[in-house]
Amino acid sequence: MTTADTFFDVKPTEFSLTAGRILISVPFYNDPFFNRTVVLLTDYDEKSCAGLVLNKSSKLSVRKVISEIKVDDKLHIGGPVMPDGIFCIHNFENSKAASKLLPGIYVGSDEVLISLIEHKAIPTMKYRFFVGYSGWSPGQLEGELNKNMWVIGAATPELVFDTPISKIWETAVRNLGDDYLHWLKLPKVIASN
Repeated sequence: MTTADTFFDVKPTEFSLTAGRILISVPFYNDPFFNRTVVLLTDYDEKSCAGLVLNKSSKLSVRKVISEIKVDDKLHIGGPVMPDGIFCIHNFENSKAASKLLPGIYVGSDEVLISLIEHKAIPTMKYRFFVGYSGWSPGQLEGELNKNMWVIGAATPELVFDTPISKIWETAVRNLGDDYLHWLKLPKVIASN
């Protein structure tokens, strides 16, 4: 039960940092870019830590930004790093260029996968394209976790592909359990630069 004394306490989760986990931003930390975001970690080791923000979409279609890819879905904003880089997550296990994050969640693409997506060849295929990514230098993310800027959660294909963008953060918080539900009662605050 949350009391006035414990309202701003951030309880760590039991999940460890690894590719395939999600980072859920703590609403008390009001960063202009990462406020109420969920980041899917795509890489994590002692040299590299990167992920894609799951709940920020642009107003532009994939085709509008990358004319070679004939996909009219919205392009998502994966993060502030490498804003001209294009990334894809999907549920297609047979892509030779993709890395498995979890069962049903893969990152990476090649021409074959893009062609399958463009032609809607596999009705059960789910995917999202991103511009840019989120990255941390060695030790930086651990420092942010120690400052209670993030908690670690479990990713699922349903959260990643089926949850509406506007509900991903709320759903991820609900999935954490009762100790975090009070976060959902906080008003959204827009950070200023």
